[in-house]
Amino acid sequence: MPLTFDPWVAFIWCVFAGFVMSMGVGGGGVLAGIGHLSILGIADANQIKVLNQILEFASRIVAVPLYQRQRRISWSLALAFSAGAPFGAVAGSWASKAWLSDIGAYRIAFGLLVLAVAARVGYEAWGAAVAADARLRRAREASSRGARDGAREAPRTLETSLTQIRVRFAGEHFDFSPWTAAAGGFAIAFVGALLGIAGGFLITPFLASVLFYPVYLATGTSLVASMVPLVASVLAYFALDVRVDWRLLAFEVPGIVVGSMFGPLASRRMNDRALKTFIAVVLFAIGLYYVAF
Repeated sequence: MPLTFDPWVAFIWCVFAGFVMSMGVGGGGVLAGIGHLSILGIADANQIKVLNQILEFASRIVAVPLYQRQRRISWSLALAFSAGAPFGAVAGSWASKAWLSDIGAYRIAFGLLVLAVAARVGYEAWGAAVAADARLRRAREASSRGARDGAREAPRTLETSLTQIRVRFAGEHFDFSPWTAAAGGFAIAFVGALLGIAGGFLITPFLASVLFYPVYLATGTSLVASMVPLVASVLAYFALDVRVDWRLLAFEVPGIVVGSMFGPLASRRMNDRALKTFIAVVLFAIGLYYVAF
């Protein structure tokens, strides 16, 4: 049976999408979705969701070891987030299959959501009032020290309880509630599965803005945190008999692997403000695309 897509277009687009995925700032899965929908012309909305998530998982297999080598993953935070994520992923997959099989039903709402997140992240990068928030300022300073010093010291979990987890990084202590992290995992995994993406565009802002974590750590940690819900969501879609074009994946996955080798290196060279600015620009462009086109 002849191919119904251009393999080189699929490969090259996935190199770009893999690069963005491995930056840990979100938007890579949405880029993959744009490629499937608007470039490769796939008409099956449910298949697009599964393809996006398989590619996102493939990217993490490459990127997570690179972030771990750079000492930029907080495992205790990733595990706390993952405690609630599988339940949200399964619920979101079921809801999406039942009510959002038509892409046109949600693309405008999705675009508006992404634009709202972009505005919030951009404000945190450049808003004057942010400088007065001690928690955000402390996280930003820790990110800058980590990027400057090459993170000689990995984040260390000092305290674990049912009410608080304390992590030390770059000379600072960062405390968060495991219940808040798990609740965020459930909600974001639900949205991600609903839209057929990993939800990285929400995870990194959640870790940085709600839990007040350094973006330098949030980027790598978000990739680990999304792996469990990705697996749960894909398995749920398979259980719902969603079809997958495995020949297309055979060309896309190598592109994702190539692109994902460079994202962690680029991310390491960017400070907190630069990373948040990059996040805001990528999300704004994606949100505008979905709202306007």
